[in-house]
Amino acid sequence: MTASATSPLSFGENYAVLNLDWMSILIDAVKYTPEGQAFIQSCNKWKGAIHQKSPRPLTIFSTLAFQRGQPEVQPNTPFANLIAPYGKFATGSPEVQIAECFKLDEHDIILPKTRWSATIGNSLEQILKARNTKTVIISGLSLSGVVIATVYRLFDLDYDVYVIRDNVLELPVDQTAAFSSVMLDMLLPKMGLKVISLDEALEALERS
Repeated sequence: MTASATSPLSFGENYAVLNLDWMSILIDAVKYTPEGQAFIQSCNKWKGAIHQKSPRPLTIFSTLAFQRGQPEVQPNTPFANLIAPYGKFATGSPEVQIAECFKLDEHDIILPKTRWSATIGNSLEQILKARNTKTVIISGLSLSGVVIATVYRLFDLDYDVYVIRDNVLELPVDQTAAFSSVMLDMLLPKMGLKVISLDEALEALERS
């Protein structure tokens, strides 16, 4: 399901772009797969269009990162057990940096977080409020992790949320189609949220 074509799509004037967990540790795990390569190409096309937009919209990149020893994580909890096999996610380490295939500049904001949701452990909600943001456009991986967790939180905060279908990926990547069918085609539309293609997002960006 995609946004209705009855009227030209626009994000309005007060919108923000959230690029969730484009981290080296995750991108390295998918970059040699067809799904991962398509994801990287699509996200780079979107990022490039955002960088060329004037005035530049608020653009935020999230990354999962903890202090030495992970004091933010309670041992033997579902979240702790889920992330344990993937590494320490230490603040400042190469694995938690935004992947080098995505070239950022001085206008991009990078916010570390301490849970799946991009709103936990940082000032994201404060930034969105300070900038009078009404609409948020989301890209990221994984779909069942940071994307859905962040969508639910922003939904509860009454933001108008768009998810770019071409710019989300599940881990492992061979589960993307199945998870997208449920989450993008059924769950989000049921909540009144919009799932759009990259082409639709680029067209809306031009009108915003």
